[in-house]
Amino acid sequence: MNKQRFLCTLAVLPGALLTLTLVWLGAATLVQADPNIRCVNHTGMGCGGGCGSCYASIQASIDASVVGDEIRVADGVYTSTAGTVAAISKGLRIIGGYASDLAGFDPAVYHTVLDAQWGGSVISITQAGDVMLLHLTLTHGDGTGNYFSTLGCGGGIYVQDTAVHVGQCAITNNVGSKVGGGLGGGLCVRSGDVDVWGSLIVSNTASADPSTTNTAYGGGVYVESPQVHRASLRDNQFLDNVGHVSAQGRGGGIYLNGLTFAEVLTNTLRGNKATLGNATSGWGGGLDIEVCSSVYVAGNRIENNVTHPNPSYGGYGGGVYVYGSDVHLARNNIIRNDTDQGGGVFIRSEQPVTLSNNLIALNNAYGGVYVTEYYTPSVSRALLVNNTIADNGDSGVVASYYAVVTLTNNLIAGHATGLITGTAFVGTISADTNLFWNAADPITGTNGIRQDPRLTADYHLGVGSPALNTGLTIPWLTTDLDGKPRTPGTYDIGAFEGVWLEVFLPLVLSGS
Repeated sequence: MNKQRFLCTLAVLPGALLTLTLVWLGAATLVQADPNIRCVNHTGMGCGGGCGSCYASIQASIDASVVGDEIRVADGVYTSTAGTVAAISKGLRIIGGYASDLAGFDPAVYHTVLDAQWGGSVISITQAGDVMLLHLTLTHGDGTGNYFSTLGCGGGIYVQDTAVHVGQCAITNNVGSKVGGGLGGGLCVRSGDVDVWGSLIVSNTASADPSTTNTAYGGGVYVESPQVHRASLRDNQFLDNVGHVSAQGRGGGIYLNGLTFAEVLTNTLRGNKATLGNATSGWGGGLDIEVCSSVYVAGNRIENNVTHPNPSYGGYGGGVYVYGSDVHLARNNIIRNDTDQGGGVFIRSEQPVTLSNNLIALNNAYGGVYVTEYYTPSVSRALLVNNTIADNGDSGVVASYYAVVTLTNNLIAGHATGLITGTAFVGTISADTNLFWNAADPITGTNGIRQDPRLTADYHLGVGSPALNTGLTIPWLTTDLDGKPRTPGTYDIGAFEGVWLEVFLPLVLSGS
């Protein structure tokens, strides 16, 4: 009996040992450490999930890394006695959203917060090649002194000579500078390509110094320099950012300057302010674009932005301000913005500025769209095609001084005056096939239609609208604001193609 049990054990043992070996090898494979993955939690111990090494501070992991490494950071709040939580000078990926043991990853559950406690920029990146930041919350940063002593830059993230990619991050409650003027309360990029997507840029301020008269630029984001070959801001929310707390501010939400190419796509810009204080004026409550070669602004919702808390003090471009730049604004909802001139869009540019398929409505200012150039021989060039410009108060479109404005297929309704020439106008207006319905329409141009457009509450074309099928065919404009196709020969006037209702009649068969 004992002999039989012994032989049975000998027979089973090799299989059991093989099974245990396979299980061990599998487990070893699952937890095998990767030397290129460095991990951070609050203890610097117990980092699983394939971490090659474990650190108790983000800066320590950066210092130990080589170019191309990935740093994974567990949830919790990370600070530094230096103020700046992460100073980066090499190409890295820093990713938050991990559990404390680094084995689990869920940014919706595990929140990684970097808090500079007003001691410097939260993250400072200089000459680092290429850096990616994912799933991080950056707060209480102060960029004072980054640019020079009286002009700070980048409270949340400061970038110089680096390509930076920021995805799914929250950049909130930072200042570009507390002393003098400021640039980019949330993010300041002085040179180097930039890509920001899916992020929240909320309640940042470019300059928080109430005593200075220096101008501040870019409450949320500031990007400058022709060395920036590509700037892309897409699917972000820019909310309640401020350019300056007291003096002149430019670009409450976003300020772009001197760029070769930029795209601003499918973002929300809401509640941003160029200035809060007693300055005589502000520029670009939501977005300010200056001296850029090519900028495409499309699919954004730009609403409730202001240049100044008291618009009568002066201000330009409640929603968007364009100066000296080649810009195309397409398929944007630009609504309820507030300023002195150009409630929706203010244009002063010798480079061509095109507006197509935009809804520009309910903005408070002299002109929903305002086009001007004060000095000759320069002229400000604007092409408006298939926009709906409605209920902007005093006037729909204003052209003054040396403005050259071309309008085709636009619907301009609900103003005291639809299209008007303003101060010292010596430019030209060319208008063809536009629909007007305002208290006064002194200029309607060629083939102008002056009839009630029968708009719905959301500014689409209602049944029987005279804008239906009366527009000119524009070969390069093939869809409307909603993405619906425009059919050659039957273009509708305005930003929206009409909604056609299909009626189904029952088939009645008579008995024989």
